[in-house]
Amino acid sequence: MEIVVKYQKAIINTAYMENMENSDKKETRTKKESELKTYPVPLSNEEAKINISVPNNTKSQLIQEEIINKAMNFHEEGNIPKAEEYYQYIINKGFKDHRIFSNYGAILKSQGKLREAELSIRKAIEVKPDHANSYYNLALILEDLGNLKEAKLSIRKAIKLNPNDSKLH
Repeated sequence: MEIVVKYQKAIINTAYMENMENSDKKETRTKKESELKTYPVPLSNEEAKINISVPNNTKSQLIQEEIINKAMNFHEEGNIPKAEEYYQYIINKGFKDHRIFSNYGAILKSQGKLREAELSIRKAIEVKPDHANSYYNLALILEDLGNLKEAKLSIRKAIKLNPNDSKLH
């Protein structure tokens, strides 16, 4: 019996992110592809019962982390428009990282976009439900929206998750 090992194909548009930094320059955007080759593998009937899957996400995870770090660096440096651009790109690409949703929510809150900020922070909580700062940030937004009851519950959850954080008390 013969089984074919399947592969996952990762397409990362790294040139797009580089062009975001040099938006004044017109460069052609190329996609780098990384893939695993597949070959028929002869197996006995017993071995054929095993489901074989070979993920190819290590390189893609490294590139994803690099993009996330760039976004957070822009945010730390106070380059909010660039940070916001990166956060939107990351979210649109489907990355699931609580830091991105939380930081983007903070930017939206500072711009007075409280409903959007609330949604972003709730997404951060969905991705990482044990992150106390996300609950704290949600409480601040809910308080600004006038939803004091839910804000109080969110603060309590933050304190429960991180009782030693003095800013939560």
